Amino acid sequence: MVEINRLDAFLGNPYMLNGIKIYSPTIKEVSNIGQETYYCHLVLSSFDKEKILIDLLKFDIHKYEQICNGNDYEVLTSHPGIRDYITESLSFFTKEDVKFEPATNSFQIGEMGFIDINNYVDVANVIRELNGNLSQEQNNLKPSTNKAKQMLEKMMAFSKKQESKEDYLDLKDIISILSSAPDNGITIFNVGELTIYQVYEQFERVNLKESFIRLLPVWANGHLDKDSKLPEWITKTKF
Repeated sequence: MVEINRLDAFLGNPYMLNGIKIYSPTIKEVSNIGQETYYCHLVLSSFDKEKILIDLLKFDIHKYEQICNGNDYEVLTSHPGIRDYITESLSFFTKEDVKFEPATNSFQIGEMGFIDINNYVDVANVIRELNGNLSQEQNNLKPSTNKAKQMLEKMMAFSKKQESKEDYLDLKDIISILSSAPDNGITIFNVGELTIYQVYEQFERVNLKESFIRLLPVWANGHLDKDSKLPEWITKTKF
């Protein structure tokens, strides 16, 4: 599986794939198109037919069961309308005009081949990682077709429940926290220049540091449970 260069992503540099640059968008770029559109782009660029057809496009579950065993790329590129949605999403993450070439069943930028059935998973993984989604678990979940609808309903209900919680943090809350955190140079005036990857990486670091600062006095006064350890913030992040 292709993995991004963590240093390049941290510095805001694009990922190079066969001479084509794939970007983690900045907060301003996400704001310009709207968060809802941005999240749609993420789903469409995943090439996950279940997420795209059922979750996003509300495809009929019974019709989906007839094609669920097909290759994700072949199923999605067989429909011109879905291809157009995907090309728009890929154009956003490459900052180039992506086109679909029916003759080769591939996505191209100019005369350069970009995505085909052999590398679409790699491209999807790069975009996923550059946008702060490091978990493969949901992508690997393939529930049996006769339970797909029930599972989907449960997942959507759980998601809605989570988002209704008062402590749910959306993107605005995260960048607000980063802008208010001390000693990181991030302010309301420059946070829009950060990429999505940088935002999530720095948010994780702030969380680690905050946990350390809060527990340090407890540890220093000997009130920390003997089996508990003082969390270390000078450590490797997940990003």
